[in-house]
Amino acid sequence: MTTQKDRWIDDATFHEDVDYIESLWQQRSIGTIELPLIDIGKGEPLVFVPILEHLEFVYSRQVRKMSESRRVILYRRQEMRTTPFGPNDRAEELRQVLDGLGLECPDLVGHGDAAMVLFEFALRYPQRCRSLTIIAQGADYRISPHPFIWFLHELFYRLPIEYVLPASFLRANVINYIMAHSMDNRTSPSLPRHLIEEQFNKISQWPFVYKCSVLPIIHNFDIRKRLSTLTMPILLINRTDDALSPEAKTRWLAKHLPNCSGYHVVSGRERFFMYSRNETVTPLIEAFLAARDTRRGPLKQLQQ
Repeated sequence: MTTQKDRWIDDATFHEDVDYIESLWQQRSIGTIELPLIDIGKGEPLVFVPILEHLEFVYSRQVRKMSESRRVILYRRQEMRTTPFGPNDRAEELRQVLDGLGLECPDLVGHGDAAMVLFEFALRYPQRCRSLTIIAQGADYRISPHPFIWFLHELFYRLPIEYVLPASFLRANVINYIMAHSMDNRTSPSLPRHLIEEQFNKISQWPFVYKCSVLPIIHNFDIRKRLSTLTMPILLINRTDDALSPEAKTRWLAKHLPNCSGYHVVSGRERFFMYSRNETVTPLIEAFLAARDTRRGPLKQLQQ
């Protein structure tokens, strides 16, 4: 029987995973940009598209496991604090990383906001995507209660609210959404709130980052009318009651993608279930990628 203690990520485990990712960063000049990069392992390349700086721990367990059999890449994105950096900018940032590493058509993984960037990249450069793994993201982004939150974001985006809004207030509200779950879900979170808070506290000038690096990506995200271009194999994974990416939206996406290779719903207890439910999520990704490798193998032999 699984105990309460077994279900939780304890402080020691979490800090070990954070330290693992932090120990791997290498500063690299790629194209016109310079950023911290993780590039480990050998084999077929697998690129993790980053979310906010200091939240890369979300991928830490997949990076550790999958680098045993693949070449794994993760970069720390540039966080803007004075100039908006939108989806096109993020897609080009990803393209520069791939170009700089000589990766023509890798498998790509994106979680949440990073999946929005990944979708934009795939729509612009479908030939550069061998496959997509999308975690906790649908085809649009409408935070409940909508449109009230949309109007708040619109005000934040247009007015200099970042100069007066306390970082602690904004941080607490964002984490509330990350930890949100339905009323009938009475299980304890796998990843305790104070550990998520630790990482958010490391983001300097948080209201400025939110305005310039977060809002430009999420505020008007909607690709429902553009899905026909996404013909590459796509794996979708979500949890049962995500407040930011409701399961109904990812289910709709799975039905309307041209080539959805799998849709899985796991019983994660917070938005970062990719990390806390690694024992469930990672095998799903591995099986998806293995199927791609198997299909690619005979083609390589024919070309030889």
